[in-house]
Amino acid sequence: MIDSIFMRRADALCVDAAAVSLRFRGLFAATRDVRERRLSACATPFVLHAIAAVVLVGASGAASNAYAQSGAASAPNAQSAQNAPNALPLSGAAYRVAQEAYAAYARGDYAGAVARTREAIRQRPDLVSLRVLLANSLAAQRRYGEASRSLGDAIAQLGADPALTSRRKQIDALSVSTRAVARGSRQQAGDPNALSGAALNAAQHAYKAYASKDFAATVKYANDALALRPDLLRLHLLLIDASSAAGDDANAWAAYLDAMKRFGDNDELRLRRGFIGSRLAPKSAAASYEARRQHDDARAALLARDAVSYAPDRVGYRMQLIDALFAANDLPAVEAAASAAITDFPADGASLMPLTLRGYALAAQGRASDADADFARALRVNQASERDQRVARTIIADVWIAAAEPQRALDLLAPLPTKSDDTDAAIALRRARARASLSHPVASSLDPLRRPIIECLLDEYGSSCYVYAADPGFAAARAAQKASAANDKAGALRDARDAVQAAPDDPQHRVRLINALAATGDKGDAREANDQARYMVNAGMLDALPDMTAAYVAQRAGNGRVAYERFTMADKAGALPPGATADAGYAAMHAHRNREAARYFERAVDASAAPSPDTESVATPTPTLTSTSTPAQLNDIRSAHADVTRNWGFNASLNYRGAGMQPGYASSPTPGTSNNWQGGVEAYWRPFGSLGERMFEVYARGYESFGVKNGGASGVDTLQATVGARAKPFTQIDAIVAFERIIPIGSRVNPDWLARLAYSGGFGTERRVDVPAWWTTRIYAETGAYLNAGSVYATTNVQVGRTFRMDSYSPKWTVFPYLVVGADYDSSVDHSIPLGAGVGISTRYWFRDSQYDAPRSYVDLSVQYRLKISGDDRARGVFFGAVFAY
Repeated sequence: MIDSIFMRRADALCVDAAAVSLRFRGLFAATRDVRERRLSACATPFVLHAIAAVVLVGASGAASNAYAQSGAASAPNAQSAQNAPNALPLSGAAYRVAQEAYAAYARGDYAGAVARTREAIRQRPDLVSLRVLLANSLAAQRRYGEASRSLGDAIAQLGADPALTSRRKQIDALSVSTRAVARGSRQQAGDPNALSGAALNAAQHAYKAYASKDFAATVKYANDALALRPDLLRLHLLLIDASSAAGDDANAWAAYLDAMKRFGDNDELRLRRGFIGSRLAPKSAAASYEARRQHDDARAALLARDAVSYAPDRVGYRMQLIDALFAANDLPAVEAAASAAITDFPADGASLMPLTLRGYALAAQGRASDADADFARALRVNQASERDQRVARTIIADVWIAAAEPQRALDLLAPLPTKSDDTDAAIALRRARARASLSHPVASSLDPLRRPIIECLLDEYGSSCYVYAADPGFAAARAAQKASAANDKAGALRDARDAVQAAPDDPQHRVRLINALAATGDKGDAREANDQARYMVNAGMLDALPDMTAAYVAQRAGNGRVAYERFTMADKAGALPPGATADAGYAAMHAHRNREAARYFERAVDASAAPSPDTESVATPTPTLTSTSTPAQLNDIRSAHADVTRNWGFNASLNYRGAGMQPGYASSPTPGTSNNWQGGVEAYWRPFGSLGERMFEVYARGYESFGVKNGGASGVDTLQATVGARAKPFTQIDAIVAFERIIPIGSRVNPDWLARLAYSGGFGTERRVDVPAWWTTRIYAETGAYLNAGSVYATTNVQVGRTFRMDSYSPKWTVFPYLVVGADYDSSVDHSIPLGAGVGISTRYWFRDSQYDAPRSYVDLSVQYRLKISGDDRARGVFFGAVFAY
């Protein structure tokens, strides 16, 4: 994935892969997990099926059987009950009790379901789904009045949620209807429809069997009575109810169709049609889905039509039919199916997608004016979800871009802000295509491979379909997403490549490919990920991405300037989340916008809401608010803030035979001396401020040697000043070049020019806040040449040990015991290379920290003892160094 880089100081780079992965899995997902979007929708069909099974049946045993026959594999678990949009997840005791309630309901223990549901509601009264479950359980026991009253209480407490109001209306209607059917055995004097003879005898047996819950016998006797008196609606209703209660949905549907032919549409029949059809439709929908999977588009369309006929009030089945017809490239049939949906949902938000898709089908048939009329109607629909409205505009934009009307498409998309959802990328891509078409008009037409995409999810409750704008790489991208979720890195990479190949101009697929490449952990794949990011930047593909995504692509490409610009654009648009402000700060730092970087880092620290890692306490708590920064990342952010706000500093050092012990400070070697003390003070200035992973400083230094053995120059005679400049030219290599002028002050100092090259490396060299101790290796090497004197020197040492943070005293104090190997060379002394090895210990205390800054200064003491391995006596003995860095 596109890395969010949490950099340490200039000499170390740290990427927290886990936090990066969590953050960008959300930012770069091409689509949200549609399963999550269905949590709230699943509860409603489940309850509808339950009422169909238990209310019409009116008997616990038969109800359980009817529910099983409806195609439901099992009752949803308690977690599925969380259908309130703002409800907190079920957990703890409430979760367990709710799970037991659903299980009791599924096995037909409605009394147990009522008791357990009441307890779950006591603990979580805010969940609509639990209130509906209680009503269903009561209705299953024919306690219709109690069921209705419980829903009335829920409406009073939770508001008029559609699931509550519609369920109460259905239960009340069923209560009236089933009472009427039960009263059908009682005839009034003078009733013109009164039964007599064999018909009366058969009907009486049917009603008696119905009352005793013998539904198979009820069906037999009801058919006998209908054979003699097919003109009586109440007998038809009895047959429908008994068949449904017996779990014979096919016979119940046939009885319904027969009654419809004889009596036409009415409230009693519509009520039963909805319940029976809701159980039959999912089976046809599932068969249609399987046919689509096998590329049998004609059969898929036929079965989808059956699902629509069973449940015409479910938009999902309409969309599944349209999808099958699109797959068969039957545009006139798409137009007809969409027209039927528009007619059945004339003033509902559900008409938006049928109108949009019919407009697309009309445009694809060359009927532009008719298509525009549908698009105009679609744009006036304001009851649909915001996502569907954005998708509709994207589809319309595709049509207008293909019709060589790019400005019209741009005007259509102009009002759409960034929403950080699955529509952002599609909208940005259309804007880019429209702008490209304005610059270089190209005649085109609607490509069948670029038709809108309808993705349907099926379960025992039916179809839920989501529409997406055209994307030839959609199937491969979806497969990559699933493979990634299953931790199939090879599959995710393969499918991501396929998506790019199918739609090479779609930057979202390249982003997914970058994610897949980075996720493998292979260095070669990581390099390819960087190459892909650079390609996107150079090809201008960032313009077709949301600003946040573009910023991270540019950051992966190593283009700090572009990354900073995109982060800034996202920030101005209000699309920069608090958790991304640190990344914006690093981008600004690499673009050398230090003032802006500091402000972003300050916002990142504020967002983390974590106590300072450098407070005088042992514990460093994890951030508790919305920021994704870990304590280590927060420390890095504060270190970066300290770096971008530093323009100058000074240090003082004291060394005994300490060449190379404390790199980069006032410890310039003096030709011809050894085993001496040396002290100095240096001040430096950064004329360009912080340069991120690079560095440029000018400095002035004064130092002298004293305590020199063998009668060498010592004290004020060795006092000298130095002015110079040093630079770190590379971002990934911690090498520093310096050039300085030695100005004599003491009588034993000669003027000279000194060129120096130094390298430092290792790991664990920075103070950590996430663990109390860590392994550390320090490597330092330096060489220099005095140009006038013609002498050359070199020094190197390697220190390996373990650093301990002294939390019991202060977390800002560290101790580092280590093993050391060191060597020196000085051509002005002799041509030997003294090499020694031994042990040492360093201790450092950090200070000058603040809310936004990690400690900016420290005092460091180090002492070593080395044994000679080779060379002269310079290789052995005690070595000491002390540094004060401000």
